[in-house]
Amino acid sequence: MNFPYPFYPVQFKKDGTVFQTSDVDSLLNGVKAPTDLLVMCHGWNNNMDDAKDLYCALAGLIKVQVDATPALAGRTYVICGVLWPSKKFEDKDLIPSGAASLNEAVSVDQLKARVGDLRSLFAGSDWPGADAAPADLDEIAGLMESVEDDEGAQERVIDLLRPLLPKDMASTDDASDRFFEMRSKVLLANLKKPLNPPIIKAGSGAAALDPFSTGAVSGLGGAASYRDSQGGAKSGILNLLNYATYYLMKARAGTVGQKGVAPLLVQLRQARPDLRLHMIGHSFGCRMVAAAINALPEGTVDARPDTVLLLQGAFSHNGFALEGDETDRGAFRDVIEKKKVRGGILITYTRNDKAVGLAYPIASRIAGTTAAALGDADDIFGGLGSNGTQTQQTTPERVMGTMQGVGQDYPFAKGVKPSTPYNLKADEFIKGHSDIRKPEVAYALTVAMAAPAVTAAGM
Repeated sequence: MNFPYPFYPVQFKKDGTVFQTSDVDSLLNGVKAPTDLLVMCHGWNNNMDDAKDLYCALAGLIKVQVDATPALAGRTYVICGVLWPSKKFEDKDLIPSGAASLNEAVSVDQLKARVGDLRSLFAGSDWPGADAAPADLDEIAGLMESVEDDEGAQERVIDLLRPLLPKDMASTDDASDRFFEMRSKVLLANLKKPLNPPIIKAGSGAAALDPFSTGAVSGLGGAASYRDSQGGAKSGILNLLNYATYYLMKARAGTVGQKGVAPLLVQLRQARPDLRLHMIGHSFGCRMVAAAINALPEGTVDARPDTVLLLQGAFSHNGFALEGDETDRGAFRDVIEKKKVRGGILITYTRNDKAVGLAYPIASRIAGTTAAALGDADDIFGGLGSNGTQTQQTTPERVMGTMQGVGQDYPFAKGVKPSTPYNLKADEFIKGHSDIRKPEVAYALTVAMAAPAVTAAGM
């Protein structure tokens, strides 16, 4: 891979500790001279090689825009590539109930394959330093043969699976608090419920709006086909396994952010107080970025990043929200209120991103609801990458905008209040969860990097 700037990978283990201290030593040595550091955090659909390939591609696009921006002339750059043990999935596999079940019945083989995915994710088997997966997954895999007709087997799967997941990351924004507390029989009944696809308006680009679809649909989101709307026992168990997969990655991303990336940012700023930090996250990497910034200590080293770019974030669209009548305080509200970013927070979002809809339709089942417009801006279980930060009442600091073509104007170009979130609707450029290798993405970032940070009084 031909990185345009010096590249320093830093790999973390599942508990957030650094895999090799030599990685950090090399990075600290590498930032002695440059003016700017790009910290990149990958998401769920990457193994190590794919993550590095993504970082290389984004860096190449960023360099083109940096070179074309006079305000960035004379600055020098290095890259820190965060690597963490996620699991490589195709985006279609993370759409509610899994791609195969959208148009045909869920199979036992499909259920066993998802248990295998969980086993791999628990162990970190695609990464150096892998360890053993929990032995209970063997029994869970064996139960897949009988879950269709045996309610005892269905409940046994739930009772075995829940204790394997880290409960300390449970929250209201994805109904995981209820997931751990609900009786197995009630949880199972909710997961089995049929769930109607959203109504698609004529001429509105149905495939882009339907979170269940993997292709062209018509009418009521393709409700006439078998799809997820049928519900049932095996569909419910697949929902459970998908949710557990999502939850484990969510928890791990948060842990690595809090216990790994945040201390690394402090080390970097201790070594170079004048170093400009620009953080870029994709998918669950956005959660990692937000968790790291949220965990930065106050009153000691000013380790706040200068710029943040959250690409198709896989966490709640209420993550930055105030506590309201229908929302709890967002997990990362302090990032906004305590001005933990020196400049702006750019958030790309689009309903083209169906994969971000994984957790939230399933969460609505866990909560016992069947919303008509699943995962949209009015759904409390909507995702950041689908809707941006919500709402005007709960995130009053947000600025609504649209991703622009290269060379076009952005409102933040002239100055940015610290920690201002900018929702950039990206329908025109981002057509799917991982469709982020775009010049327009790099352009938005470089505009923000060049923008002066200002106080409220200076606006």
